[in-house]
Amino acid sequence: MRPLVLGLAAAALLGAVVPGAQASARVRPAAPVLPGAFRNAPSASDAVPLEQGWWKSFGDPVLDRLVDAALAGNLDIAAAAARLEQAAAGLKAAKGALQPQASLDGSAGIKRQSIEDVQGRAFSRFPGFTRTVEQYGLNGAASWELDLFGRLSASARAARAEAGAADAGLAGVRLTIAAEVVNTYIDVRALEARLAVAKARVAAARDADQLLRQRVERGVAALTETDRSGAELAGAAGVVPVLETALEVERNRLDVLLGRAPGQAAGDLTAAQMGAGGIPCVRPPAVPDGPASLLARRPDVVAAERLVAASDARVAEAIRARYPRFTISGFAGLLANGTSNLFTGGAVQTGAGGAISLPLFTGGRLRAQQAAAEAKLKEAVAQWQQTALQAAADSENALLALTKRSEQADAAMAVAARLGDSRQRIETAFRAGAVSRVETLGVERQRLDAEDAAIAARAEAARAGVAAFRALGGGWQASGAASRA
Repeated sequence: MRPLVLGLAAAALLGAVVPGAQASARVRPAAPVLPGAFRNAPSASDAVPLEQGWWKSFGDPVLDRLVDAALAGNLDIAAAAARLEQAAAGLKAAKGALQPQASLDGSAGIKRQSIEDVQGRAFSRFPGFTRTVEQYGLNGAASWELDLFGRLSASARAARAEAGAADAGLAGVRLTIAAEVVNTYIDVRALEARLAVAKARVAAARDADQLLRQRVERGVAALTETDRSGAELAGAAGVVPVLETALEVERNRLDVLLGRAPGQAAGDLTAAQMGAGGIPCVRPPAVPDGPASLLARRPDVVAAERLVAASDARVAEAIRARYPRFTISGFAGLLANGTSNLFTGGAVQTGAGGAISLPLFTGGRLRAQQAAAEAKLKEAVAQWQQTALQAAADSENALLALTKRSEQADAAMAVAARLGDSRQRIETAFRAGAVSRVETLGVERQRLDAEDAAIAARAEAARAGVAAFRALGGGWQASGAASRA
């Protein structure tokens, strides 16, 4: 046993003097430089704290149930969860490589010796020679690769970082699906409202057309007026099937997001509930800090950073693949020519050994693998920085759009409200005989046009709010395990 220990010590000393064997500490890539504050952060007093479950701040229980159903049944989320399971299994395997390996083998065999060959003929002359021989064995073996230079540790670090990237990727998919469900719900609500307005517009256009035709028959209006009113009626009627088609498309999209076959949203209880509500009122998210916080808040940025850490560890692994490898092994077992004496002291056999492997000539393969790993690290760093910059731009754009779309929606709703008041007044004047029915229908058409524009503006403002929550990370924060190198 002493020569084995001395041999391993000498091998370790040999590895220590290999040029470059002791790798210096690697310099971590610099984080992207982002501003400390958002230029377009909203100053609303009713801002919603940025936290998970942000859609619940909209105050729509139907929407809450839809998002919960999507988070439980969406297939993109299921695929991302499976990728996380794969990464977790890879991490477990990488950690297992650092531990000693052991195995247990058993064997049994029977052999009848030939006495016609030279060896068999010679042994057959000895007293007690038996042509049939049974052999039984039971052996346990163990081996352990000593991670003296950190190759296996680097592999485990890479696997841990890849698992962190997969964890952040799952969070990113969940955030995306939640936002898509909310956006689709907003579109469904808006289309339902616009469809009601379109049908009212058709009814108003039909009334105007009938009234003008009556006036033409009485000779108090020109025939060209009925041509115009008929064209307006046809145009108003043509909008209805377009909106009905768009509504069906969005309902089918909602079904797919919930992980179910298309066509169910139009017929089940959820669809019945959806027919009774309006466009959710989205409150702005509170923004207590600036774009720099996106490095730990946005799942896609965190995933990109984890891939940088994984690539850095793969570089270290490739460098250490050129160093010596040391392995110690041993075995203990039983071997006998019969079961009766298998478990006796004479059947015991043991052994131990050590091995060193030093790559001397590989045709440049190991250097090429190191160069490839370093190039992949550069790519990961560039993608990380690009993702962070894009995240900052997305957040600024979304916050600005939220402010401006909200202003646009307020203006559109103010116009619709004023025209609604005008409609009430002109209806009163019509009943008093002060204005004609044609004037009343003209104001009604203007009001419906303004109502349609207000619905579209409110939907755009709501979608801008969703984009802001999504751009800011939806309240997700990287866990401690995911943020470690």
